[in-house]
Order: sequence, then structure tokens, then C-alpha cells
Amino acid sequence: MEGSLVFVHGTGVREGLDDTLKRVRAGVATAPLSLPPGSVFGPPWGKEHGPADLDVTPVLPESSARTRAAADGETPDADATDVATWGLLIDDPLLELRLFALEPPAETGIAINEFPAEVELQQLLDDAEVATEALEAAGVGDEELRSAIAFVRDSTALVAAAQAVGSASDEKLLDAVSQSVVAAVLRGQRTAAPPKLSPVALSGDRRAAFVDAVYTAVSEAGTRPAYTRAIWKMLGPLAVRIGNAKVRENRAKLMDPFSDFIRDVAFYIRRGDDVRKFLAKYISDLPSNGPVVVVGHSLGGIAMVDLMSGDNAPHVDLLVTVGSQAPYLYLLDSLVSLRPGGNVQPFTPWLNIYSPADFLSFRAAPAFPNADGIVDEEVDAGVPFPESHSAYFSHDKTYSLIEKHWP
Repeated sequence: MEGSLVFVHGTGVREGLDDTLKRVRAGVATAPLSLPPGSVFGPPWGKEHGPADLDVTPVLPESSARTRAAADGETPDADATDVATWGLLIDDPLLELRLFALEPPAETGIAINEFPAEVELQQLLDDAEVATEALEAAGVGDEELRSAIAFVRDSTALVAAAQAVGSASDEKLLDAVSQSVVAAVLRGQRTAAPPKLSPVALSGDRRAAFVDAVYTAVSEAGTRPAYTRAIWKMLGPLAVRIGNAKVRENRAKLMDPFSDFIRDVAFYIRRGDDVRKFLAKYISDLPSNGPVVVVGHSLGGIAMVDLMSGDNAPHVDLLVTVGSQAPYLYLLDSLVSLRPGGNVQPFTPWLNIYSPADFLSFRAAPAFPNADGIVDEEVDAGVPFPESHSAYFSHDKTYSLIEKHWP
């Protein structure tokens, strides 16, 4: 396939542009796109014209941990509960083990020359060796994994859970232990400075595969069994219902992506002309080797919708916005080229990719009901916010959609 793909970064990607570009280049290099890495470009507009970092912590209210959202009585669907439950596990990797520990200790009797269940379970963790290919696919280092294993191994929650179950070979207990280890890895990545957006953090499928690999290593079994877990079924709906409470309790942490967005948008409204000029020149200076496809992420999508719908736009054959707020800003009458009720129509063809788990993404077609050539497509990586805002570029469907609409 011939042509050029221009990745225009946005909120939260500025500092990690090189890493995101690597993911994009790897994604478009695979079939069916098969675009060579040298045809993928990433204009560093944020370094040239972007605003400085922002810390909103000093102006936030005191913790509102006592506030709880009222349950509405509805039963969330399986996908929603899975994402919400992992959100809770990342916040507290030992949560499921604590639930196991609520059961009364098992009556195991006296066994000669046998170790207690918790000792056997700790030994299994000590001996666990996750396959190198599984670590590489997850983007997890061996030291990173060993630290997570040690965290779970040395926890009182593990001891209490093993005593309650009474057997270190119990499949459900081993499953919970494996998920606790993966959740500890994810928590470490989320709290790193800057956060580490590895494949296992950005894809529900990669996360499930990594849990399988950890289970195999810990249990020394061939494959992780598939069964419906009562604890998971109970925890999932609970995770959805207390979501608002977790948002309130962790407002400072969760404000970061929203603060980045608000800061960037406010800056763009005041300095957007410089950003658009920079992007227009960058795209116009590209070598001529076929169609030009621009992929704008988050604020990058806003800038490209504004640029391509106005005067003096560079030549672009397809505009792709990913996790973008362009439709939202249009409704707020905050774009330069497009105004509600105006005569100017947005640039097309326009492929807009969004996710229901990404609170900074919006559909485009409903905002422009009279425009032809706007297509909204959903890509859900199965990960919670804020990772969901960056997960698109680790998902095969994103590249399949770009290939499908390639001019």
C-alpha cells in the first residue's frame, strides 16, 4: 500500500510521542495495511507550540470519600462490569483475595509432612516463571513482574485467602492470585511517572492473555480453566455502582487527563492559529508518494478538523480522528472554521473512532447531520479510563478501520 500517514498527537501523548509513534508504525506495518515505517510521520506540535504542564491539586476540594452514589437497580452488562472490576482491582490488587478471606477457614485436618496451604501457595509464586514471549507481548519487564509477585506473595490477604480455601491447588484461588499479580503490575504502571502505557494496560485481550500466562506459571497447569466465578459476578456490578464514589475519592488522579484536555483546549482557542500553521506546513512538506491520511488523536483531531475545514488547508485524502473532542467543541461554538448553524461543512471523508470507555471521545456524524462522508466507528479495548483514551493504537481494529477507508 502506498501513501503517507500523519499521526497528530493530542492530550496526554505529548511526552510519549515517540512511544506512541512506535505503536502506530507497528500497527500500520501489519497486514492488511502493510505501510512501511518510513511512511508514518508524527509532527511534534506540542513541543513547538504546546502549553506547559499543569498541577491542579492545590485547588481541589478536600476528599469526598464519604459520598456514595446511589445504586439505580439496573444490571450492568458483562463488558461494563469487566472493565469496572479491573478498575477496582488496579486500585486495590488484593481486593479479590480479601473477598476469599472473608470465608471461614477451611477444615483441613492434620496432615503429616505437608505444608499449610499458604506456604505452598507462596512457594508456587516463588517458583513461577512466566514465558518470555508472554512478557514481551504484554510489555512487562521481568523485574516489574517479580515486584508484583512479591507484593502479592507477602500480603496478609494471600495468607488469609489460602487459609480460608484450604488448598493451594484450588483453581479459583489460583485464578484470583494470577489476577492480583497482573493488577499489581498494572497499578505500578499507572502510578509510574510518567505512567507506562504498555500493551497489557491498553488492551483487554492482552490483559486476559497475560493473566492466562501468569496462571500457567503459578499453577504449573496447561491452561487456565474457564468458569463463571461468583465473586467476579458480584464484584462487577458493585464496581459499576460505586464508580462515582471512586471518582470522587481519586479526583486528583483522575483530573489529570481532564486537566490536560482543558489546558490544551484553552491554549488552542488562544493559540490555535500557530498550531494550524505548523501542521499545515508540516503536511504540505511531505514527500509525494500517494494518498495522505491524517490521524488526529484527541486535541490533534480537533486541530485537524478545524484546519481541514477552513481556508488554505493542505492536501489530505482522508481525515481520521481518534478519541477526539472536535464534535463537542463544535457544539460549544469553539472551533474557528466550523460554527453551529453556519454554511461551512466539515472536511470529508472523515472517519471518527471513539470508545464508550473513553470519556474524552465523541461521535461526529450526529453533530453534522447534513454532511455526507462522516463515519463513526467504535473501538473498545476493554480497559478503564484513563488508559482507554490511549488504547486505540494498541488495538488491531483501529488499523483495520483505517485500511478499510484508505483512499
